Amino acid sequence: MNERIRHIRETLNLSRASFGQRLGVSGDVINNLERGRVEIKEPMVKLICTVFNVREEWLRTGEGEMYSSAELFSLDRFVAERGATELELAIVKAYFELDPAIRRTVLEHFRARLTADPDELEAEAVKQEYLRQKKAAAGSSATAGPAGEEQTG
Repeated sequence: MNERIRHIRETLNLSRASFGQRLGVSGDVINNLERGRVEIKEPMVKLICTVFNVREEWLRTGEGEMYSSAELFSLDRFVAERGATELELAIVKAYFELDPAIRRTVLEHFRARLTADPDELEAEAVKQEYLRQKKAAAGSSATAGPAGEEQTG
């Protein structure tokens, strides 16, 4: 198993430190595992298999394929498992039916809004409300007389 752990790490072109970081351990721990200085415990076997999509049988014995075959992703199942409504599912599907250029524009809009400084967002909201009220006041004063009475005509 020690050699197969090193093989996984080298196949992924990761340093011991980077490999360990993804597993929540130090590079020294990985070094000790690869060199057989410490026993590879069951939780570590499971973690390596989960994090790096490696088949447990291969890691333990070297038999079969190294990587687990990718499971097909089902959007319907994914949202159902998370309690989504039919409307939420329809919204997600409709989004992916959009032209890719439109999707990029939508993503940029949300990225800008979600990464903006909250103070800037608040200032922009206050500005927009002020402009809306100013426009509404201008529209109503156009139909009002000098004393604020509506003109008939």
